[in-house]
Amino acid sequence: MIEVIAVCAVMAAVSVNSVNAQTQVPLVAVAPVSTAPAGAKVLFGGRQADVAANWYKRRTTNAPGWTVGNESQLVPSDKSDITTRDEFGDCYLHVEFKTPSTGHGNAGVALQGRYEVQIHNMEGEKLNETNLGAFYSQKPARVNAAKKAGEWQTYDIVFRAPRFDAAGKEIEKPRATVILNGIVIHNNESFNDMTGIQYELFKGPAAKGPIVLQGDHDAVQYRNVWVVGL
Repeated sequence: MIEVIAVCAVMAAVSVNSVNAQTQVPLVAVAPVSTAPAGAKVLFGGRQADVAANWYKRRTTNAPGWTVGNESQLVPSDKSDITTRDEFGDCYLHVEFKTPSTGHGNAGVALQGRYEVQIHNMEGEKLNETNLGAFYSQKPARVNAAKKAGEWQTYDIVFRAPRFDAAGKEIEKPRATVILNGIVIHNNESFNDMTGIQYELFKGPAAKGPIVLQGDHDAVQYRNVWVVGL
């Protein structure tokens, strides 16, 4: 019941705004949520203890080298990726992020360590499969809901894990609804396959997997990261 309430809190105030000039599709806005609901697992709430308790340096079981900045934000100080200690299947994930004011701002958020939703500065960019909001290398966001580089932005992601038959064969691809800054940019869209962020770690789809935050490209910062299992 807690999980249902958490999702409904975000989806309750859906409205259709003006048509996006770039894509000529309606902008669907939802009520923003920033506070983790009761029952959520807070993966990063502004403390260095959160980093040690919930994350590994990717490809290891070592403590991450990421640090907490002077605004209680998570900083990829050692220019690596981090991955959650816990694994998740169906879930609601909230992540706030800030790209640097210069450069590409290249990073990403991955579900199950396999399915990346891209982070990227959008100044001078048109929507494509490798910039902000894209299912990386597969599907662009349906609209451009980006803020300016250097401003805090928010992903709210409702993720449905792949489904398998009794023999373990994948029979349904994973899907996600993605809300960027209160605007729906993917509506229950399926991933074609793993997006590439899995590297050598995962050989195929699974019922559960870790959440990954990228920090090995540009100095993207994060805050207020929490997840609710569905």
